[in-house]
Amino acid sequence: MLDCEFTVLAGPHARRKFWQSFTVAGGKVDEQGVSIGWKISKGMFRAMIDSACGLDPKDMSEAARARRVLRGLADLHGITFAAKLRIEPASDPRYGDSNRLDRVVLPGEPEYARIMAGEALPPAPSQRAPRPASAPAAAAPVWANTGAPRAPVATAPAWATPAAMPPAPPPAPAPLANGPAWLNG
Repeated sequence: MLDCEFTVLAGPHARRKFWQSFTVAGGKVDEQGVSIGWKISKGMFRAMIDSACGLDPKDMSEAARARRVLRGLADLHGITFAAKLRIEPASDPRYGDSNRLDRVVLPGEPEYARIMAGEALPPAPSQRAPRPASAPAAAAPVWANTGAPRAPVATAPAWATPAAMPPAPPPAPAPLANGPAWLNG
């Protein structure tokens, strides 16, 4: 498992944190013997990179492919991307509900530019499967501040600063024999 900590950067819940685990090995496997959880995690990581770099998921040019190459999972540390969160009801009444990463918002989606500009969007149903009946449809996030709303924080994404992202990507290095080939294509 990869245990991740996420920090909200903009909007009324700026500086709030939530945690989520991703499967990197094990669990149920598909017909080829590949971990189903790993395939789901891999797709989420790729979407994070596409969102952070402003890449169209269908863009398979050499430049886009080079931007998606990771040396390892540690390269995801500090990545800034647009996302939609959901509230996951607690399965045990002793614990509170949890915030979860519902999906990564990709370039080309209507709310992408607004999120990346730091605009706080009102809660809306997800484009994914409907919520369980026990979850309120428009509930505030678990960590929502019940006091006065905070002013939106206008920050540029970390990957958009010249120091963090060169204007032209360097040529792609040859994939390492023992490196992660899972995002190289």
